Amino acid sequence: MTYAVGIDLGTTNSVIAIYRRGSSETLRIDGRSTMPSVVSFREDTSILVGQSAKSRLLLDPENTVASTKRFMGDRSKNYKLAGNSLTPVNIASLMLKRLVESARKELGNAEIWDAVITVPAYFTEDQKEDTKRAGEEAGLNVLRLLPEPTAAAIAYGLDKEKDQTLMVYDLGGGTFDVSILSVRGNQFTVKAVGGDGNLGGDDFDNAIAEWTSKDFKAKTGIDLLSEKGKAAMSARQRLKEAAETAKIELSQSDRAVIAIPDCLGHPIELEITLAQYNKLIEPMLLSTVECMKSVLRDAKLSSEDIDRVILVGGSTKNRAVREIVTREIKEPYTSERVDEVVAHGAAIMASSLYAPDSLDIDVSEKTAHSLGVAMLSKMGEIFKAIIPRQTTYPCRLGVLGFTSRAKQEEVLLRVFRGEKRTPDENTYLGELSLPISPPQNDQVPVGAVFDLDADGIIHFTAVQFPIDSFAIVEYATEHDGSLDLIATENLTTRGEAKTRSTEIKSGVTK
Repeated sequence: MTYAVGIDLGTTNSVIAIYRRGSSETLRIDGRSTMPSVVSFREDTSILVGQSAKSRLLLDPENTVASTKRFMGDRSKNYKLAGNSLTPVNIASLMLKRLVESARKELGNAEIWDAVITVPAYFTEDQKEDTKRAGEEAGLNVLRLLPEPTAAAIAYGLDKEKDQTLMVYDLGGGTFDVSILSVRGNQFTVKAVGGDGNLGGDDFDNAIAEWTSKDFKAKTGIDLLSEKGKAAMSARQRLKEAAETAKIELSQSDRAVIAIPDCLGHPIELEITLAQYNKLIEPMLLSTVECMKSVLRDAKLSSEDIDRVILVGGSTKNRAVREIVTREIKEPYTSERVDEVVAHGAAIMASSLYAPDSLDIDVSEKTAHSLGVAMLSKMGEIFKAIIPRQTTYPCRLGVLGFTSRAKQEEVLLRVFRGEKRTPDENTYLGELSLPISPPQNDQVPVGAVFDLDADGIIHFTAVQFPIDSFAIVEYATEHDGSLDLIATENLTTRGEAKTRSTEIKSGVTK
């Protein structure tokens, strides 16, 4: 038997699921529904992944890594583990291999080659590309990279009889996403997206750890967070684990005790109350409120228009999260398995892509940022958006410009992502040089066409129009510089317009 799987490759924990016989189910790893996203290398060259690796964070912190998802897309990041040099992609690949191997055994040695892997809605294109590379390195055919909030909405909204508007509040171990989706049958349309790629439960742990380390320094004079050496690394890991334990306890109790019998020769026993904890994380929670308000504005909706708020991610078990969402929007819906719902949505999507005749899912995504080119104007160089933020994609749009001087031999079109008027204040993505042949005394009309596909890749075409392309110019004048794509295609097909093309990674789904 062959299956396509859904994988939630998380910062703290990862999950793998399948969809069969009309329902989704989690595949267990070592008897657990979630696998710690931890990898450890032993001196005998053996590699541990998951729970067995997590236990070595204390024993051998120098050769064990966790939370590497935060460094996906960082091409300068390398880990030295037991003499091996590994990138975040390599680490993610090892985790994916472990998930798939366990799933195969769980399914009776079934064949698993195809997968949908989820990513935060605010991942950059470099981060998305690294995730896809990790999947391929693990021997998988990555059917699609699916934004985590969209996956959660699919898991919740599939086969629901009524149409509805959902807000997905996804707070995981290392990232925060919020999305608004319209659900009509099995058609899922993203209305707006927002989030913070560097906010999650790890930050809550760090807040408790920093609070504890200040108390420790006041009592012992030792700055635990800056001490060097293996003993200090182990001590910091014990502190992080104690902070995480306290955080979990505070999701149910009004107080918790941070207890470490020996921390660099000194014991730690410190009580933290729920009120103290909430004060520590309040600035982070308030930033999520601003994100919720922002996506409501982008979707042109109010809180009253939201039929249901869905909480996703382990960090939403925090009582303060539920309280703040209830206050700002409405009382949220929480699954008993908030850690697994994203993988379930990915599994449903994987089944739809792998066997579309048996399950038909239609998903339309939105761009998180504007995409455009640098253009000269009377005010100097400006950023001209070709695909504005919150545009549904896949899509194809274009803009018209002109050469800036007589006898100009080429036009360099630089591509950016962002919202700033000045091009260089945005994120540079790439460029394309278009030769002007032959050079003209008059201004030559030049078009820039962006064809944004489902994976967030810009298929960029630069076009040199004939001098007498009056209809093209008139259309652009009447439509704020937009290009008549049908007329452009006709001129190109007839050979009257000259083109040059390239592909550029957009990062729009971030």
